Amino acid sequence: MDILDSLRQAPSAELYRLYLTIGKMLDDPRRILEVRQRLHIGMIVKYIGDDPLGPPSEGIITELRHTQAVVQDKLTRRRWAVLYAAILPDATAVPIQNEAPPPRPRPEEFFIGDTVGFTDKHLNERVGIVVRLNSKTASIAVTDSEGHWRVSYGLLRKIVDI
Repeated sequence: MDILDSLRQAPSAELYRLYLTIGKMLDDPRRILEVRQRLHIGMIVKYIGDDPLGPPSEGIITELRHTQAVVQDKLTRRRWAVLYAAILPDATAVPIQNEAPPPRPRPEEFFIGDTVGFTDKHLNERVGIVVRLNSKTASIAVTDSEGHWRVSYGLLRKIVDI
């Protein structure tokens, strides 16, 4: 008896408990970050589509979001938002576009009072104001309830208010 036969015979309450547990594991920021760090825009990947038992589909990553990547299917050219857990990156693939990464921000580009943004370790976007400049990091006041963050200059983005 294979695993699918065992699951078909399981009570609904146990299946629901398993569903919740697997969902929490897939939503774990560490697991998402582990996959996301190995991906880049333009990379060719295989992904598990609507048919979980069928062969994986192949596509090109067009956008990286917080919990999903947008993948353009090679055959249909349609774009799909795919969970990072469903992506099987191809280690031998090369990106289609060879864009140079933007230059990393340097300490002399920031001043006290600047509005900046950064992504924290849980992949949440934060916006705050520079309150102190140190040699390697800047102290950022996010909001009254979220406190201060010390962030490396290379991780900061200036936010321009128009």
